[in-house]
Amino acid sequence: MVRRSLALAALSLCSLPASALGNPSFAVDVAASGVPGNIPAKVTHRLTMTAAAAPETLTLATSGRMTVSGANVAVGDLRAVSATFNCGTKWSRPHGARDLSTRFMVDLTLAPGATAVVETVTAYTAAPWASDTLDAVWDVEPAQGIPFSITSTAPEYRGGMGVQLDFTLVRRSAGAYAVAGTTDRDVSSGRVELWGYAPGANRARRLASVRVRGGVWSVPNLRPSRTGRWEFYARYKSAGRSYADDASQCGTITRIR
Repeated sequence: MVRRSLALAALSLCSLPASALGNPSFAVDVAASGVPGNIPAKVTHRLTMTAAAAPETLTLATSGRMTVSGANVAVGDLRAVSATFNCGTKWSRPHGARDLSTRFMVDLTLAPGATAVVETVTAYTAAPWASDTLDAVWDVEPAQGIPFSITSTAPEYRGGMGVQLDFTLVRRSAGAYAVAGTTDRDVSSGRVELWGYAPGANRARRLASVRVRGGVWSVPNLRPSRTGRWEFYARYKSAGRSYADDASQCGTITRIR
């Protein structure tokens, strides 16, 4: 287990409004567990708040469930707001390395001098993309004062990574298209498969399989079997342990002509 403590004074104070620097005081603590480099990777983030000579009422929000402890601390009901992922296409594979679809909020009132300890857990349940992080962001909204945020930084994850895929199709001539694709990191192994739903089809079929080099892949001369409204998506097939199999989140609609 790896632990790391960070007093609020060590944060970038210029990022917090003046009203946030006085009352109450804040500190963050991070503990990582699990086998390094393996999924699931889990980090426990702890936010400690201490009131000064006056009571403090605030709303705390973050992207994970929270547990609150502390004497002389009034805790409101935990509330949640969820967002629904919807591609609107036949192919839909939400990236599930970390669930950020729900935001949790809780109201706290600290008696004078009271200390509240709030914990939340961030975790990967699948291979992450380059843009993913196990950091926790605490959004603090005082009853009086300006809202501000505190970032609790997680240790760096060093396990196998997912591969975020992107691509575009450019018409070269009647029925012929060039596909230019990229990955979210400098991948130079494995292959990308391009799949497509033909007009009116409910099952996709593989149209091409190409190598990935330097984060780039391409299908220079794609010739779909018929004209009309196609839906395309890409799948990455790993060739080792550094990267995991992955796929487009949503289909890409293109009218072939």
